[in-house]
Amino acid sequence: MQKKYFQILIGLLILSALYTPQGYIIDREAWQWLYLSAINLGALTYNLYMTLRGTLKPLKTPISFKIISILFIWAIASILYSLSFQVAVIDLSRFFIYLVSFYNLLIVFNETEISFKQLSYLFTVLFIIEIFFSYKPLFEIISQGSFQNYDPNILEGIASNVNVTSFSIALKVPFLIYLFYNEKRNFLKAIFISLLILGYVLLNFLDTRAITLSNYFILFIILGFSLVNFNKRVFLKSIILISTIFFSFNIPSFLDSKRSEKNQELIEITSNSDESTNQRLRYYKAGIKQIISNPFLGVGFGNWKLESIKYDKNASIQYIVPYHMHNDFLQFGAELGLIGLILYLTFFTSIFFKYLIDLKNFKIRWDSKALVTLLFFTYIFFDSSLNFPFARPMVFLQLLIFIAFLEKQLNKHPS
Repeated sequence: MQKKYFQILIGLLILSALYTPQGYIIDREAWQWLYLSAINLGALTYNLYMTLRGTLKPLKTPISFKIISILFIWAIASILYSLSFQVAVIDLSRFFIYLVSFYNLLIVFNETEISFKQLSYLFTVLFIIEIFFSYKPLFEIISQGSFQNYDPNILEGIASNVNVTSFSIALKVPFLIYLFYNEKRNFLKAIFISLLILGYVLLNFLDTRAITLSNYFILFIILGFSLVNFNKRVFLKSIILISTIFFSFNIPSFLDSKRSEKNQELIEITSNSDESTNQRLRYYKAGIKQIISNPFLGVGFGNWKLESIKYDKNASIQYIVPYHMHNDFLQFGAELGLIGLILYLTFFTSIFFKYLIDLKNFKIRWDSKALVTLLFFTYIFFDSSLNFPFARPMVFLQLLIFIAFLEKQLNKHPS
């Protein structure tokens, strides 16, 4: 019993890295990396000691951990040809922190019996905390009676970045949806719907393209879920959810026509007049060129920030260097070649497909747990395609937590 509670404590300490205070430094992520390294070093030492004593349950190493370990080894090998040894080592140290975090999380879930419902309530509590810190400045905007001239960055909340805040909030939405579908008490269902309204109104004000695109996409997923599992109760709840998400996400636009135009601009990703779109397309083209020019090895882990200079030097402004490609998949391909790209894609997608598809019986799982998994995957996929969550612990750590949880679920109920 003591072991179980100690593992829960380890899990909560790792999770609390999402909310490390910024203090007096500009780069809040530096605190997160430092905190994660300290917590995971202590947890790893304890887990290895307990394993040697034989007091921990045997951990059957899941395929996801094997894949990310191979990817890490491949990244280490890239030091041999990297443009900068120092840059590669810095990024590898962060990758190693993720790897150790994932290992410790696998042990946490292996030693405890955490249900989907319990995890959903935990993420709901975190959801409330995160939107609270963004709503404080939002109330000031609303009290002024105008949404036209505010800076979305003042709503960044705990994450200190609007893109990170948006997706950190969005990744918790599927768990609220799970609770809504499975809760029988009407007053709790009303609370979950109210929280969803608050969340989606906030996501509109945060003004991020990737969230706008993914929010409209998940409406079709929920509609598909209601049609596949067609019965009066599920269909009615799905219509309530779809209506809630659509209208709450668009409430600010209904109140202000200029916000409606802003949403249209965010969706029009192919617009030639949009600076952010052109910048991303420029990065993507450079990444693809790099993969084609060196498909096997890449430029070395973490070294895209140096290699990108030669591709972006004619378009760069005031010595701004594109550290990230705004697409994690292409960046892994550019830095570690097609092997790195395939390994990362396999790690990223394998657990979701494994959980959703029963290959032995040729069945697709389509219950509310599968819906949570699909919605979570959709949000993280959009973020990975348009941003760089691998470099942001607040987002990527949530992915590792959910993958570790799903691995335990599959181990308990193998196909």
